[in-house]
Amino acid sequence: MSIRPSLLVLLTVWAGASGAGGAESVNPHGSMSLECSACHTEESWRVTRSPEGFDHAVTGFTLEGLHGHVECRDCHQDLRFAFVGIRCADCHDDFHKGRLGPACEECHTPDGWTDRDELVRRHDATPLPLVGAHARLDCEACHVGAVASDYAGTPSDCFQCHAAQYEATSNPPHAAAGLGTDCVRCHGVFAATWGPGDFVHSPAFPLEGGHAGLECMSCHTTDFSALPLDCASCHLEDFNDTDDPDHEAGGFPQDCTQCHSTQAWQPASFDHDLTSFPLTGEHVEVDCASCHTAGYTGTPTACQSCHLDDYNEADDPDHAGSGFPLDCAQCHQTTDWDGAQIDHDQTAFPLTGEHLSVDCASCHTAGYTGTPTACESCHLDDYNGTTDPD
Repeated sequence: MSIRPSLLVLLTVWAGASGAGGAESVNPHGSMSLECSACHTEESWRVTRSPEGFDHAVTGFTLEGLHGHVECRDCHQDLRFAFVGIRCADCHDDFHKGRLGPACEECHTPDGWTDRDELVRRHDATPLPLVGAHARLDCEACHVGAVASDYAGTPSDCFQCHAAQYEATSNPPHAAAGLGTDCVRCHGVFAATWGPGDFVHSPAFPLEGGHAGLECMSCHTTDFSALPLDCASCHLEDFNDTDDPDHEAGGFPQDCTQCHSTQAWQPASFDHDLTSFPLTGEHVEVDCASCHTAGYTGTPTACQSCHLDDYNEADDPDHAGSGFPLDCAQCHQTTDWDGAQIDHDQTAFPLTGEHLSVDCASCHTAGYTGTPTACESCHLDDYNGTTDPD
């Protein structure tokens, strides 16, 4: 049997086609169902484009930040693209050698290893949140160790980082003055610089008025511990130098607050109501030294101790010649000498009727003591001159 050449060619082609179809092809990428053209081109098998149509989120690991720009083979080491894990440590070597734990995301983000804002925010979970000037520092400024990656166990107390500043400070000299090493007692963590310090003074001696503007060393001349709170411990020299009035000679108390406020030395204001002689009327306006001629302690409060000259010079009526009592308050008020009034009801002869309008001297012709109260002592002439009836 002869076979035509054209049929032989046809059979050969069919046999080749049948043999190709009979052998099962093997996908080098395992179960990946993407078309080859999704990653490859006709020019090369080498991946030259991002896989189109593949959603990495279905693997449980969405490609965010820098992860979206890395080559597939940077994470997937073989052609089958097997699951390589979703923990940071599955791909990234632990730069910190296990000292900070395996969760990179506690400090880092997919956008970069050194997202400064994020590092500052994450620091809030540590014993030392970064605020103020601390937020602008490089990590290595505080985390100084034998190994650059050693960030664990760094002390959080101020002195561990700021001992040099503490020792070098001269206004005031912290070390010499024995100031504490807890910087936040005076310096705010939110401040951009060290100064000025803002120390909350002891409630036992709040800094008010003139005290508030003083340099610490004005009072704390040796150190900052056990400083006495009494005025004289700072102001004894002021006390001794004062001559108007002379505090020392006048026996003034050394408690400045009895007369002065913390606002200023002047004006001084003493509360005389706290003494046995409250000031009223004209006494309020009198200069202190007018009464306190021999000091400010033991000053007598009897009227004549200040007003004896006034008493002796009074002639209308004549106080001394008439034997008036020396207790001015029996007739006078502190508002004025004039308008003197005596309460005659307190005597043996209360005034009633026409007696109320009679001038004192009409009855008190021989003084104001021992004046008789019998009617004829004043009215004998009236008695003798009466004729109807006689």
